[in-house]
Amino acid sequence: MKSVEENKKKYVKSNMSQITKKLPPVWDSLFQAFEPITPGLSRSYDKLLQLFTMLNKQKDLFNTILSNMKDMIFIMDKENKIMYMNKAASDEYGASLGKNCYRVICNQEMLCQQNGMENVFKGQTVQLERTIKGKVYDSLVAPFVYGDKDLYKMEVLRDITGRKQLQNELEKLSITDKLTGMYNRRYFDDVLEKEVVRTRRLRHDLSLLFIDIDKFKHFNDVYGHAMGDKVLQCLANLIQTHIRKGIDVPCRYGGEEFTIMLPETSNGRALIVANRILKGFRNMKLRIPRKNESVKKTISIGIAGINQQSNLSIKSLLVHADKAMYKAKKLGGNRICG
Repeated sequence: MKSVEENKKKYVKSNMSQITKKLPPVWDSLFQAFEPITPGLSRSYDKLLQLFTMLNKQKDLFNTILSNMKDMIFIMDKENKIMYMNKAASDEYGASLGKNCYRVICNQEMLCQQNGMENVFKGQTVQLERTIKGKVYDSLVAPFVYGDKDLYKMEVLRDITGRKQLQNELEKLSITDKLTGMYNRRYFDDVLEKEVVRTRRLRHDLSLLFIDIDKFKHFNDVYGHAMGDKVLQCLANLIQTHIRKGIDVPCRYGGEEFTIMLPETSNGRALIVANRILKGFRNMKLRIPRKNESVKKTISIGIAGINQQSNLSIKSLLVHADKAMYKAKKLGGNRICG
């Protein structure tokens, strides 16, 4: 029985013979000269075949991994034309090979010029956060060389919309009073410090209102803390209706005390706002279901401010507003002092 090696030699010799028949006679002597080394060529072919098979398996594995990734992957040339996109990207944007990536993604061809994206082909890796069609993505863009000199870039887009929403909710909870929905004291103190610096730099006015519910402890003792919470919520809602959204900063400062920062507002203008809140709360009827009756409550308000002539520190500003509020309370409440 012939050995495997003998069969290989026969196979190679047979194939070489078939090849030489198709070539001019001059090649016959050349192949005869190389015939002694054909077994070595056969072994090299076997190794090459094994390597090719292994590479094919790795390619299949790599393609399977890319196809099952939820992240969108784009490979682009220097003109941002898409050379490759994985299944997640194709499912989202369709067949877009050869098209400008940034026109496909968000119809903004010049987006690649922003946030340092133009530096990717200079060898830099860029990571940024971008919003596309209402979704938030974490984007990683990196350069790579294919072949000897061809330079490409790969962008990976990961949908972080859910994570971003959760992050925003947690941030909001960290700066918000749960009962009233207003900002908490920690956030207010931080914003006040920054706003005072800005006010002085621009030589603007800034006013502060301190608000306290009159005889609130007695109300809680008589009607209970649940009703007391409703009073706090009613006052918070009223304050929101009389301030500038996104400009003024309302805060539950502690207990039944509220404060409002009014940027670029003189004491005269702050007095108008304070009067509206004072009268609005005084005229509000609070129904007590348990006793089938309605009651009214009042508040005391103190005003302090910074203008071009004053040089109050933040601490002094808070103290002045607080003292003005307690002066209003000592005078019987339901009034404004400054």
